Order: sequence, then structure tokens, then C-alpha cells
Amino acid sequence: MKPVIGITTESTGDKLQLNQSYVNAISDLGGVPLLLAKTDELDVIEEQVHRIDGLYLTGGSDINPATYDEEPHEKLGKVEHGRDEYEIQVIKHAIKKKIPILGVCRGNQLLNSLNGGTMYQDLPSQKEGELIQHKQQSGRDFLQHTIEINQKSKLYGIIQQDKIRVNSHHHQANKDIADEFRIAATAPDGVIEAIESKDEDHFILALQFHPEDAYTLDDSAKKILEAFIDAAVEYDKTVDND
Repeated sequence: MKPVIGITTESTGDKLQLNQSYVNAISDLGGVPLLLAKTDELDVIEEQVHRIDGLYLTGGSDINPATYDEEPHEKLGKVEHGRDEYEIQVIKHAIKKKIPILGVCRGNQLLNSLNGGTMYQDLPSQKEGELIQHKQQSGRDFLQHTIEINQKSKLYGIIQQDKIRVNSHHHQANKDIADEFRIAATAPDGVIEAIESKDEDHFILALQFHPEDAYTLDDSAKKILEAFIDAAVEYDKTVDND
């Protein structure tokens, strides 16, 4: 059986929105993509999570700073508070069930902030020191800059490289890391590019970059997605989701 991967979506008016690359990546690498629609009904959320073997937290709008007890910075972008609240509930259920989780960009930031971490609401104006370009102007599959990978991390175990190139589409980033996580990779300017769960029995990997946009061209991006889907396969063996 192929694992079912729940993919979070963004709301635009009365429509759901999702980049096709998320669906393509999961389908191409052996998973069954299932789009998760926002709802405030807790029993529906519980049923959604019950039906999946992996959770893919996607990119999109900025995180509401109220999530980590801050006031909005003047350069905060669009927030979608209803999406934040929905995804927080989804994450809590997924963590309770030890469902494998892959978070990218916004998904990475939400995982950290809801567990007690903090964020840069706007990197260029809030982080000290000279920054590299994190909001690239090139196509989404262009590998913009390098990141250094902690050789003791699970991420290194997946990729088997201590330096790779990644794409970059963000103006926010994790600042202080929640106690549940450890830093797995950083950019040359010190910006945190990946965090992962300290729980060795639970696959949670959160990235500031987007492997779904690069997996057809970049082997490390493909390996990350394959490791996530493999973890979902293993999870599916332990539960009955009928």
C-alpha cells in the first residue's frame, strides 16, 4: 500500500490554493497526496489526521506573530490566522500519533513557533549582520545558496553531505529554537535552514527551503522527500487507518 500524505493548503477567498509541485513530488516518489482543507471543526480535523500516514506542511502566508506572543512588525506580510489555528490543531494531533511530518518554509516556522520557538518576522530588518539573499528572484527550482549540515543530524544521515545548495523564497525565519528541536542546517549568514525532532522515534524534519520544487534536478532534495515517504510507509505498517 502506498502511504497517504496529507498536504496543507492555503485559502484565497472561497478557493483552496496549492502549488502543483507538492502533489507531483509526492505522487512521483511513491505516495498518495491528499489535500487537507481548512476547518474549525475539531472532530473533522481528528478524522483528517486519522486518514493520513504523513503530514506535509506547506509554504504560504506569514505566521501570525500572536502565535509566539509578539506584536506585528511593520514589514509583516499577509497572515491567515484561520489557517494558523487549523494547522496548529492538525500538528498537535499528528505529533500525538507520531505521524511523520515534513514542514517547509512557513510549515517549518509554524512547527517551531507553536512549540515555544520564536521568529524573525522580517529578516532584512531584524537580523543583525550582513545577509545573503533569501528571497530569490530566480525560478523556484534554482538552487540559490549553500547550507551547512550538522554531521550529527538526521538530515545528514539522509543526504550524506555536509554542504548542499537550496532554493530560497522567504523573508521570515526561525530565531530561537523550541526545546523539542535541534538545528540541522544553517546558511552562511547564520540563518537557520533546517530543524529536526530530538525524538529519535518520530520523523519530524522542518526546512526553510522547498525540496518539492527541486527534486527532479537535485539529488539531495529527492533524498529528503524519499526519506519522508519511507517514514510514512513505516508508520502505515503500525496502524490501521480503515
